Amino acid sequence: MGWMSQTWSLSPLWVPVLILIGIEELGLSRLRTRMNPQRFRRWRIKGYVYALALSIVAFIDSSPAMGFSMDHLTAHMIIHIVEMFYIPCVLVVCAPGLPALFALPLGARRRYLTWWHRGGGRFLKRSVGRLMVAPLFAIAAFNGAMVLWHIPRIFNFAMWHPAIHTWVMTPSFIIAGYLFWRVILRSGPWAPRGSTRVQLLEVGVTAAEMLVLAMAMSIFSHSAWYSMNIAMIGSKAAWHDQQFAAGVLWICGDLWVIPTIYVILRRLMVTSGSVSDAFERFLGREVDA
Repeated sequence: MGWMSQTWSLSPLWVPVLILIGIEELGLSRLRTRMNPQRFRRWRIKGYVYALALSIVAFIDSSPAMGFSMDHLTAHMIIHIVEMFYIPCVLVVCAPGLPALFALPLGARRRYLTWWHRGGGRFLKRSVGRLMVAPLFAIAAFNGAMVLWHIPRIFNFAMWHPAIHTWVMTPSFIIAGYLFWRVILRSGPWAPRGSTRVQLLEVGVTAAEMLVLAMAMSIFSHSAWYSMNIAMIGSKAAWHDQQFAAGVLWICGDLWVIPTIYVILRRLMVTSGSVSDAFERFLGREVDA
């Protein structure tokens, strides 16, 4: 249980983080020769931000904040929000897919693409690929992960087993969050995966789910849910801490929903030309030229 102490430690998450940063850097080094300096400068900045975002994940897991969050659910909830919403959002904008593809040498890259499109099992690969990029799958994965990891039995198991928390819970938050934001945001040369309706559906469903979960943890409960918090700070303090954590989850809905809806609607108005035309197009009606 040493990782629960409020001291610095070396998180094993640094291993995949450094590997991913290395892949990014290798890909950028090969892209340098294929881009003009001004365009490459933008990708170079994205590479720095990408490395910083990934490093923050491992840094948090190595810091005293992780041990403190084992005692206090409010701190743990803040970390969850950062890992599910804000880190994945930055990763999507940084578009790591293109540098990762170019990290492979030209021959290996061609063999990989040939294998993916024409190799054995392509039906299964395409089916899995279509599922992973499907907006509805992203909505289900994100909201499912949020609900699943806050079920008391599952959350308690993860808290008492550091390997589950480090290698399963945290990566599931990052991956689900990445899929979530890809529905709304473009990533490098690739457009958002969801239509405007699907994007608004995703925002609405997620905001509602967060509200219900927050209410279940506070208004509809009369005692603390999680055994570690109770063991560390006592049942009464853990109950009050859980109410604060629910408030953090609730407030987070206001912090990301409004800016996200603004981005979606602004993009719709830019492509439609006016508010009225945007509304007509959203309803599926034809707009006179």
